[in-house]
Amino acid sequence: MKRLILLAIIMTGALIQAYGQLEGYYRHYLVSPILVNPAYTGFEDQHNLLFNYNSQLSNFSDTGVPQLATASYNGPVSDQIGLGLMISNDSEGSYGRNRTQLSYSFKFELEGLDLALGLATSFERFRLKSTALLDPRIDIQDPVLIDAAAGSKVFDASFGIHGKTDEFYFGLASPNLIRARVNKDPNVPNETVSGILDYFVAYGGYRWEVEDNNFAVEPSLMARKLINSPFMLDVNAKVIFLEDQLIGGVTYTLGGGDRFSILLGTQLTNFNIHYSYTSSFQQSQQYHAGGHEVSIGFSFGNNRLEEED
Repeated sequence: MKRLILLAIIMTGALIQAYGQLEGYYRHYLVSPILVNPAYTGFEDQHNLLFNYNSQLSNFSDTGVPQLATASYNGPVSDQIGLGLMISNDSEGSYGRNRTQLSYSFKFELEGLDLALGLATSFERFRLKSTALLDPRIDIQDPVLIDAAAGSKVFDASFGIHGKTDEFYFGLASPNLIRARVNKDPNVPNETVSGILDYFVAYGGYRWEVEDNNFAVEPSLMARKLINSPFMLDVNAKVIFLEDQLIGGVTYTLGGGDRFSILLGTQLTNFNIHYSYTSSFQQSQQYHAGGHEVSIGFSFGNNRLEEED
């Protein structure tokens, strides 16, 4: 019985289990690829600050729905080298995760193609919230409970590639390249994950400029297979107006419960804000208000402009 209670506390129901995933489900990779690919670190030749909030099952219950808050910085330190830092807090019911990621990229050009290779290392801590231990039916001497309450500390590494021409862009990231726990209770089973492209994020898109009407259309695809998550394919269409100042888009996701998302945003000289709403085609949609994601970004210090001056 106590094992079943523990499982219920950690997963907070089948709905959250269906949506929750270890790497976080970002929709705003369409405007901020740094969220999913370390190779994008410093790729834009300017310094960028990003604040992202993501709620997947809003208004589902009072016990805590999946929420992810992320703050990041990335920028160039030379013509070819980029560095980045990302801090996130992920909460699902009674279970939480804190993550700190450092990323590095090397950028070069190949006959009209800007290409970057990236590497990221992260330190994560998973922990069962103390309020979950208040149930009198739980044996607080259980080694699984003790281990969960103390927190699991995990080291992770990922690799990525990002490329761009005037019209086309693509990327491939391999998260969980090396994933190992650094603290371990000897009474609790532990599994180390490692392997190239066992888990992956792959995307590509094309930008078509409609010059006579001052807008552009950008269709794209993303395929992802992440740990503790099913394979998913995003079919995207983005429209950019007034030299990137206004952005709108739609996404249809296949796999993991089909979903439909809309994207709205504006981008000024050094400030941008984007919002997405996602609705699921599962029966569970009637019990919650869908998913919401908000991103606010700031940019400064354009290296290319400084070099031209």
